[in-house]
Amino acid sequence: MNEEILKVVSVSKFYPIYSSFLKIKISDKRILNNISFSLQKNISLGILGASGVGKSTLAKIIAKVEKPDSGEIFIEGKNIKEYSRKEFATNVQLLFQNPYSMINPKLQIEFLLKERIKQYFILNNKDFDNQSIYSKIEEFLYTAKLSKNVLKMYSYQLSGGQRQRVALLLVLSLYPKIIILDEPLSALDISLQAQMLNFFIELKEKFNFSYIFITHDKNVAEYFCDKILVLHEDGGYEML
Repeated sequence: MNEEILKVVSVSKFYPIYSSFLKIKISDKRILNNISFSLQKNISLGILGASGVGKSTLAKIIAKVEKPDSGEIFIEGKNIKEYSRKEFATNVQLLFQNPYSMINPKLQIEFLLKERIKQYFILNNKDFDNQSIYSKIEEFLYTAKLSKNVLKMYSYQLSGGQRQRVALLLVLSLYPKIIILDEPLSALDISLQAQMLNFFIELKEKFNFSYIFITHDKNVAEYFCDKILVLHEDGGYEML
């Protein structure tokens, strides 16, 4: 039996509703209602649901971008509240819908990858030099089927598929235990979506990470994910 890596216990989240006229709070809207589930190592979980049901909110809570109003989250048995920011970065990484948000448009891809790989070595107390850094860069480029030409490029010079792969490499460079993919196909043409799904599957097999895949497309979730968590508009959920 696979070892449990993530445990979500009774997580709830409310958002305030304000009067449009008086600009005062009149009630709370329940987005997530006592959500509980677990995820094992090397398993991919799809979080499925219509727009506005709290898929991205749940992803951000797991990634410590937002706080729940109630409930607890554990990574490998340790409450995420107890992790330092740097320590947590090597456990969970979130890939947003728009890869532009992860790629500084003023910096070349080479610099961005170098800095992330340096961070990996530092966080794991490993010695490194330029040769070890570039060895990692070459390994990642090969894995992503990207040429060295992209290293001298800026984000605006990349195609949609290249940009998504570079953003994913920035996430992978810290070797996190869990990668959260928040609607990662929404910014891509239909012709590229199948390629990226297959690429995600290859990465899962190569690096043995656990994935959380946010989507509104049931067919995509069934194709990519081992387990599916369905969120409902009333804040409830079910596991398929």
